[in-house]
Amino acid sequence: MLDERIHLLTKEEVAQDFFLAQFDAPGIAAEAIPGQFVEIQVSEGETPFLRLPLSLCAVDWEAGNIDLLFEAVGPKTEALKRMEIGSEAACLGPLGKGFQAPPTGRTGLLVGGGIGIPPLLFWSEVLRAQGYRTILLAGARTADKHLSDSLLMADVQKVRRATDDGSMGHAGLVTDLLAEELGGEDECAVFTCGPHGMMAAVAALCAERGVACQVSLEEYMACGIGICVGCVVEVIPEEGEGESDYGRYRRVCVDGPVFDARQVRWEGR
Repeated sequence: MLDERIHLLTKEEVAQDFFLAQFDAPGIAAEAIPGQFVEIQVSEGETPFLRLPLSLCAVDWEAGNIDLLFEAVGPKTEALKRMEIGSEAACLGPLGKGFQAPPTGRTGLLVGGGIGIPPLLFWSEVLRAQGYRTILLAGARTADKHLSDSLLMADVQKVRRATDDGSMGHAGLVTDLLAEELGGEDECAVFTCGPHGMMAAVAALCAERGVACQVSLEEYMACGIGICVGCVVEVIPEEGEGESDYGRYRRVCVDGPVFDARQVRWEGR
């Protein structure tokens, strides 16, 4: 983990209010693995005070660059949107625990909703380099919120889309597409990131089908290093596993953000 001064190299709008920013961050890039995140300081002033947590979307280990994909929806992301090319920022990372290679099969089914797509793209690139086939099932509210084929197909071999309003791809839930893909794949593993309700549904479907599933949880991580204990998730301890210092809860920023879906207590949230 480093607290590195990074520089903004490029930034472009890649979907409605979605921006892809690339930073020169050689120290962080050298240590990064898929599923990890960074905490970037978007302002030198007191507002916004806390840093912005963002998943790593891509890493160029040779060039020492990292890509961050974000949606401009609040003060911190708006500040990042306004950052000028060449600007310098403090960035803490890489943070958290990432994805693990599938226990069985040679196909990775990646299920993403909204801004949950970035860590899945990074993971897909690594999986493909290891000889796995990757399929991305992407859900969004409308067609304007979907990333382009040119961006997605660089890292994923097959893409299927779903929209809430039916303006692109399947009209309905992305889990409908997952059910279809699970029916056609003998051996695969599922990796998901997105809204809590979507991930809970993905976890339930995988449990029903007996398919391994890893989830990258989206909780707000204020400090990113486990001190504030503001991003806890309730878990189901494995047999023989004792409770942590925080009882039946785990800190998403240091114990995750990637968890085995069977470990998370989804109900009642």
